[in-house]
Amino acid sequence: MLAPAGLPDISPFCIKAETYLRMTEFEYRFLVTDSRKAPKGKCPYIEHDGRIICDSSAIVEYLESRAARPLDANLAPSDKAVSAAFKALLEEQFYFVGLWTRWVDPTGWAIYRPVIHSLGSQLGVPTFIFPLMEPILRRKMQRMAWMQGTGRHTPEEIRSIGIHALTAVSDWLRDKPYMLGDQPHTIDATAYGFLAGWVWGPFEGPIKEHAIRLENLVQYCARMKARYWA
Repeated sequence: MLAPAGLPDISPFCIKAETYLRMTEFEYRFLVTDSRKAPKGKCPYIEHDGRIICDSSAIVEYLESRAARPLDANLAPSDKAVSAAFKALLEEQFYFVGLWTRWVDPTGWAIYRPVIHSLGSQLGVPTFIFPLMEPILRRKMQRMAWMQGTGRHTPEEIRSIGIHALTAVSDWLRDKPYMLGDQPHTIDATAYGFLAGWVWGPFEGPIKEHAIRLENLVQYCARMKARYWA
Protein backbone atom coordinates (compact mmCIF):
# COMPACT_ATOMS: atom_id res chain seq x y z
CA MET A 1 0.00 0.00 0.00
CA LEU A 2 0.90 3.67 -0.18
CA ALA A 3 2.61 5.43 2.72
CA PRO A 4 1.32 8.98 3.35
CA ALA A 5 3.44 11.50 5.23
CA GLY A 6 4.13 10.31 8.77
CA LEU A 7 2.72 6.82 8.19
CA PRO A 8 4.31 3.58 7.01
CA ASP A 9 1.11 2.66 5.14
CA ILE A 10 -2.46 3.85 4.53
CA SER A 11 -3.94 0.51 5.68
CA PRO A 12 -4.24 0.05 9.47
CA PHE A 13 -4.07 -3.72 9.00
CA CYS A 14 -0.82 -3.49 7.03
CA ILE A 15 0.64 -1.15 9.66
CA LYS A 16 -0.42 -3.62 12.36
CA ALA A 17 1.24 -6.60 10.67
CA GLU A 18 4.48 -4.82 9.87
CA THR A 19 4.68 -3.23 13.32
CA TYR A 20 4.37 -6.69 14.84
CA LEU A 21 7.21 -7.92 12.63
CA ARG A 22 9.37 -5.07 13.91
CA MET A 23 8.33 -5.63 17.53
CA THR A 24 9.45 -9.25 17.36
CA GLU A 25 12.49 -8.55 15.15
CA PHE A 26 11.51 -11.01 12.44
CA GLU A 27 13.51 -10.56 9.25
CA TYR A 28 11.20 -9.81 6.36
CA ARG A 29 11.00 -8.28 2.90
CA PHE A 30 8.22 -5.81 2.15
CA LEU A 31 6.51 -5.81 -1.24
CA VAL A 32 3.85 -3.50 -2.64
CA THR A 33 1.14 -5.62 -4.21
CA ASP A 34 -2.34 -5.42 -5.68
CA SER A 35 -4.88 -6.65 -3.13
CA ARG A 36 -7.07 -7.97 -5.95
CA LYS A 37 -4.36 -10.53 -6.64
CA ALA A 38 -4.01 -11.55 -3.00
CA PRO A 39 -5.18 -15.08 -2.05
CA LYS A 40 -8.22 -13.73 -0.17
CA GLY A 41 -8.50 -10.50 -2.12
CA LYS A 42 -7.07 -8.29 0.62
CA CYS A 43 -3.81 -7.22 2.22
CA PRO A 44 -1.71 -7.93 4.14
CA TYR A 45 -0.57 -11.47 3.60
CA ILE A 46 2.80 -13.16 4.09
CA GLU A 47 4.67 -16.10 2.64
CA HIS A 48 6.78 -18.12 5.07
CA ASP A 49 8.28 -21.59 4.73
CA GLY A 50 6.21 -22.18 1.63
CA ARG A 51 2.95 -21.22 3.34
CA ILE A 52 0.79 -18.20 2.57
CA ILE A 53 -0.88 -16.65 5.61
CA CYS A 54 -3.68 -14.17 4.97
CA ASP A 55 -5.29 -11.63 7.34
CA SER A 56 -3.36 -9.55 9.86
CA SER A 57 -4.74 -11.43 12.88
CA ALA A 58 -3.84 -14.81 11.39
CA ILE A 59 -0.38 -13.46 10.56
CA VAL A 60 0.21 -12.30 14.14
CA GLU A 61 -1.09 -15.58 15.57
CA TYR A 62 1.08 -17.61 13.20
CA LEU A 63 4.23 -15.59 13.95
CA GLU A 64 3.59 -15.52 17.70
CA SER A 65 3.73 -19.31 17.66
CA ARG A 66 7.17 -19.10 16.03
CA ALA A 67 8.65 -16.04 17.72
CA ALA A 68 11.78 -16.38 19.86
CA ARG A 69 10.12 -14.08 22.39
CA PRO A 70 6.33 -14.11 21.89
CA LEU A 71 4.84 -10.79 22.97
CA ASP A 72 1.82 -12.32 24.71
CA ALA A 73 3.46 -15.42 26.17
CA ASN A 74 3.01 -14.44 29.81
CA LEU A 75 -0.22 -12.47 29.68
CA ALA A 76 -2.76 -13.13 32.41
CA PRO A 77 -6.24 -14.25 31.26
CA SER A 78 -7.66 -10.85 32.27
CA ASP A 79 -5.12 -9.06 30.06
CA LYS A 80 -5.92 -11.39 27.17
CA ALA A 81 -9.60 -10.51 27.60
CA VAL A 82 -8.86 -6.76 27.57
CA SER A 83 -6.66 -7.22 24.51
CA ALA A 84 -9.43 -9.10 22.69
CA ALA A 85 -11.99 -6.44 23.58
CA PHE A 86 -9.91 -3.52 22.30
CA LYS A 87 -8.94 -5.47 19.20
CA ALA A 88 -12.63 -5.96 18.43
CA LEU A 89 -13.40 -2.29 19.11
CA LEU A 90 -10.70 -1.11 16.72
CA GLU A 91 -10.98 -3.73 13.99
CA GLU A 92 -14.71 -4.45 13.94
CA GLN A 93 -16.16 -1.01 14.74
CA PHE A 94 -13.62 1.79 14.44
CA TYR A 95 -12.30 0.43 11.14
CA PHE A 96 -15.66 0.98 9.48
CA VAL A 97 -15.74 4.56 10.70
CA GLY A 98 -12.48 5.04 8.81
CA LEU A 99 -13.80 3.18 5.77
CA TRP A 100 -16.89 5.41 5.68
CA THR A 101 -14.74 8.53 6.13
CA ARG A 102 -12.41 7.59 3.29
CA TRP A 103 -14.81 6.20 0.72
CA VAL A 104 -18.34 7.42 1.42
CA ASP A 105 -18.12 10.86 3.02
CA PRO A 106 -17.63 13.38 0.16
CA THR A 107 -15.11 15.43 2.15
CA GLY A 108 -13.06 12.38 3.04
CA TRP A 109 -13.22 11.01 -0.50
CA ALA A 110 -11.88 14.29 -1.89
CA ILE A 111 -8.80 13.73 0.29
CA TYR A 112 -8.54 9.97 -0.25
CA ARG A 113 -9.06 10.00 -4.02
CA PRO A 114 -5.51 11.23 -4.83
CA VAL A 115 -4.10 8.57 -2.48
CA ILE A 116 -5.91 5.85 -4.44
CA HIS A 117 -4.72 7.33 -7.72
CA SER A 118 -1.11 7.36 -6.49
CA LEU A 119 -1.39 3.77 -5.34
CA GLY A 120 -2.79 2.73 -8.69
CA SER A 121 0.08 4.44 -10.45
CA GLN A 122 2.55 2.52 -8.25
CA LEU A 123 0.91 -0.72 -9.31
CA GLY A 124 0.93 0.21 -13.00
CA VAL A 125 -2.81 0.78 -13.41
CA PRO A 126 -3.38 2.95 -16.53
CA THR A 127 -4.63 6.45 -15.67
CA PHE A 128 -7.64 6.23 -17.97
CA ILE A 129 -8.98 3.30 -15.95
CA PHE A 130 -9.56 5.36 -12.80
CA PRO A 131 -12.73 7.20 -13.93
CA LEU A 132 -14.27 3.80 -14.70
CA MET A 133 -13.15 2.14 -11.46
CA GLU A 134 -13.99 4.91 -9.00
CA PRO A 135 -17.79 4.58 -8.90
CA ILE A 136 -17.54 0.78 -8.75
CA LEU A 137 -15.06 0.85 -5.87
CA ARG A 138 -17.01 3.47 -3.95
CA ARG A 139 -20.29 1.57 -4.30
CA LYS A 140 -18.54 -1.60 -3.08
CA MET A 141 -17.19 0.18 0.00
CA GLN A 142 -20.50 1.89 0.67
CA ARG A 143 -22.23 -1.48 0.57
CA MET A 144 -19.65 -2.94 2.98
CA ALA A 145 -20.30 -0.12 5.45
CA TRP A 146 -24.05 -0.57 5.04
CA MET A 147 -23.99 -4.34 5.52
CA GLN A 148 -21.77 -4.04 8.61
CA GLY A 149 -24.12 -1.41 10.02
CA THR A 150 -22.01 1.71 10.29
CA GLY A 151 -23.24 3.02 6.93
CA ARG A 152 -26.84 2.98 8.13
CA HIS A 153 -26.17 5.84 10.56
CA THR A 154 -26.13 9.56 9.86
CA PRO A 155 -22.76 11.26 9.34
CA GLU A 156 -23.07 12.85 12.78
CA GLU A 157 -23.76 9.47 14.39
CA ILE A 158 -20.82 7.85 12.60
CA ARG A 159 -18.46 10.58 13.76
CA SER A 160 -19.81 10.16 17.29
CA ILE A 161 -19.03 6.43 17.15
CA GLY A 162 -15.45 7.23 16.15
CA ILE A 163 -15.04 9.82 18.88
CA HIS A 164 -16.39 7.43 21.54
CA ALA A 165 -13.97 4.70 20.40
CA LEU A 166 -10.99 7.03 20.67
CA THR A 167 -12.13 8.21 24.09
CA ALA A 168 -12.42 4.60 25.30
CA VAL A 169 -8.83 3.84 24.24
CA SER A 170 -7.56 7.07 25.81
CA ASP A 171 -9.41 6.43 29.08
CA TRP A 172 -7.98 2.93 29.29
CA LEU A 173 -4.45 3.97 28.35
CA ARG A 174 -4.31 6.84 30.87
CA ASP A 175 -0.60 7.33 31.62
CA LYS A 176 0.54 3.80 30.77
CA PRO A 177 3.38 3.59 28.22
CA TYR A 178 1.60 0.77 26.38
CA MET A 179 -1.88 -0.68 26.26
CA LEU A 180 -1.27 -3.29 28.94
CA GLY A 181 1.37 -1.55 31.02
CA ASP A 182 5.11 -1.07 30.85
CA GLN A 183 5.82 -3.53 28.04
CA PRO A 184 4.33 -3.70 24.53
CA HIS A 185 2.19 -6.64 23.41
CA THR A 186 0.35 -7.68 20.27
CA ILE A 187 -2.54 -5.31 21.04
CA ASP A 188 -0.08 -2.43 20.67
CA ALA A 189 0.56 -3.37 17.05
CA THR A 190 -3.19 -3.16 16.47
CA ALA A 191 -3.68 0.05 18.45
CA TYR A 192 -0.81 1.81 16.70
CA GLY A 193 -2.08 0.74 13.28
CA PHE A 194 -5.48 2.28 13.89
CA LEU A 195 -4.56 5.33 15.97
CA ALA A 196 -1.63 6.57 13.89
CA GLY A 197 -3.83 6.87 10.82
CA TRP A 198 -5.99 9.44 12.58
CA VAL A 199 -3.17 11.26 14.36
CA TRP A 200 -0.99 11.67 11.26
CA GLY A 201 -3.25 10.67 8.37
CA PRO A 202 -4.45 13.16 5.76
CA PHE A 203 -8.04 13.31 6.99
CA GLU A 204 -9.65 16.29 8.67
CA GLY A 205 -12.81 16.73 10.72
CA PRO A 206 -14.23 16.07 14.20
CA ILE A 207 -12.67 12.61 14.65
CA LYS A 208 -9.12 13.74 13.89
CA GLU A 209 -9.62 16.90 15.93
CA HIS A 210 -10.65 14.74 18.86
CA ALA A 211 -7.73 12.34 18.35
CA ILE A 212 -5.10 15.06 18.48
CA ARG A 213 -6.74 16.62 21.55
CA LEU A 214 -6.20 13.34 23.43
CA GLU A 215 -2.62 14.00 24.47
CA ASN A 216 -1.93 10.50 25.75
CA LEU A 217 -2.95 8.98 22.39
CA VAL A 218 -0.66 11.33 20.51
CA GLN A 219 2.19 10.54 22.91
CA TYR A 220 1.47 6.82 22.60
CA CYS A 221 1.70 6.98 18.80
CA ALA A 222 4.92 8.99 19.04
CA ARG A 223 6.34 6.42 21.47
CA MET A 224 5.51 3.49 19.20
CA LYS A 225 6.86 5.32 16.15
CA ALA A 226 10.13 6.20 17.89
CA ARG A 227 10.61 2.63 19.12
CA TYR A 228 9.67 0.70 16.00
CA TRP A 229 9.60 3.08 13.04
CA ALA A 230 12.49 5.47 13.69
